Amino acid sequence: MTELQKVFLTYSFLYYLVKVGFYIALWVALVAVERYARLRHEKVKQYLRQKRAEERVRWEVAYRLHDNKNELPVQQGPRSLSQLINNPNSFTAYSYVNN
Repeated sequence: MTELQKVFLTYSFLYYLVKVGFYIALWVALVAVERYARLRHEKVKQYLRQKRAEERVRWEVAYRLHDNKNELPVQQGPRSLSQLINNPNSFTAYSYVNN
């Protein structure tokens, strides 16, 4: 092996060694940043849960009125024939088939 080949292999080895070291350092930094981000995200979620609970207590009457207003009426079984015929929203109320 010539002297030039030995120098080339040495510098190639050093290049890859530095490159691997750089990637390992970036990976360690990423793990540290991700850990910090997860902790901060959990704190934010906890804070928002607390604020929502406080707002729920503060506006309890308004929420109850809103929930009651938006409740769907419970269907009391199938409608009778007279209800279906006289219903203005029914197709048969506007049908001229029976005339």
